[in-house]
Amino acid sequence: MTERTERTRRITTEPIGPLLARLTGTMILGVIAMMTLGFVDTWFISLLGTNQLAAIGFIIPVYMIYVSIALGIGMGISSITSRLIGEGRHGKAARYVTDAQLLGLLFSIVIAILIGGSITAVFSAMGATETVLPHIRDYMYILVLGLPVIMIAVISGNTFRAIGAIKTSALMSTLMAVLNLALDPLLIFGPGPFPELGMKGAAAASVIAAAATAVVAVYIQTIREKLLLFTLPRLHHIRDNWEELLHIAIPAMLANMMTPLAAAIMTAMIAGYGAEAVAGFGVGARIETLCLLVVFALSATLPMFIGQNLGAGKSERVHRALFGCLKFSIGLQVAVYILLILLSPYIAPAFSSDADVMRVINTFIYILPLTYGAHAIVILVMVSLNVLRRPRLGLLLIIIRLVALYLPLAYIGSLYWGITGLFAGAATGNVIAGIIAYRVIRKVCASEDSLIPATA
Repeated sequence: MTERTERTRRITTEPIGPLLARLTGTMILGVIAMMTLGFVDTWFISLLGTNQLAAIGFIIPVYMIYVSIALGIGMGISSITSRLIGEGRHGKAARYVTDAQLLGLLFSIVIAILIGGSITAVFSAMGATETVLPHIRDYMYILVLGLPVIMIAVISGNTFRAIGAIKTSALMSTLMAVLNLALDPLLIFGPGPFPELGMKGAAAASVIAAAATAVVAVYIQTIREKLLLFTLPRLHHIRDNWEELLHIAIPAMLANMMTPLAAAIMTAMIAGYGAEAVAGFGVGARIETLCLLVVFALSATLPMFIGQNLGAGKSERVHRALFGCLKFSIGLQVAVYILLILLSPYIAPAFSSDADVMRVINTFIYILPLTYGAHAIVILVMVSLNVLRRPRLGLLLIIIRLVALYLPLAYIGSLYWGITGLFAGAATGNVIAGIIAYRVIRKVCASEDSLIPATA
């Protein structure tokens, strides 16, 4: 029995709880690595000055749109490939992965050309001033050159998760984070023999780290996993594979883009209460990320489990895992909320000594985290719908949560009860969206259409 076969056997036969706990625990390491990268990378850039920090503030939203595209393609790969692996059709999976990565590469080249030719226009329209634009250009002209390798690195992570190689996926994320963090001070500040490149060095560190990760990932996919083929496919095969990929990838891309857009709108609402409120909400956003850390890791492993077990014809394991994870996430978030309340006297002072900022942080802690169990349900249902071939329904859930509930209720709450009402309205939106998502997934799982095998 090969390593690949043994891996699939474990995923489709071992006890569900311990298996998912082990896989998710491994994935948490990769999530933590990437979170740490975001914080530390920004900190290094902040040492260059206020204009450079402002530049990265403009760059991040644009970069996140690109990452959303890469993640959408990755979700498409994960959804289809996991089922094919579960069915034991490794050759078909290899053809699909190869064609999908080729599509991702073509996407990235087109996007790089479009962004590279419109940097000044795009960021000027966003409000970047003449003092900030030179730093944006320094960073972006190098970053666009690395967009293809960033695409390959991101979607390779999804590929590894799809086949059950969770440890490899986590190690790839960790490798990219460690390389980036090691190169940042060397290329930004230029100690010893290294050149002092400033913003260019920050971008170069990210690109070099992504390139090294992509090379390692491609090597593993080619040599160990036998998933990348170097034979030309027939035209109708690659067309069918791309069409199937985009059926899932496009809704997933849009769903991923909705979250940073909603965060920007929420920040704009809070800005009306002053800089202290924005600062307090910024701390709250970081608290939210930490609170949902396990859920984010689980959202990376659960779709693979669903896909492989559906491919193996074991729908009962899918139902038990999915609804078991939903119940676990609710219980976990209740425990996290209790812990936050106990630590709340120490959390706010750790971030600020300003009384107004601390008041906003504490208000956030007491209201929004109480509903993170419902938020977790929406996250897990959305990623599960992708592998259950309901990507548009997943997108609809995100639109309902953010556009129809979260933002409008936050705004209405703010009209009557200020920032406390804003948080309460957003929390109410989380709860209603969680209830809707739970009812939707129950209905989908009762449908035989959700259990169809992968494309022949």
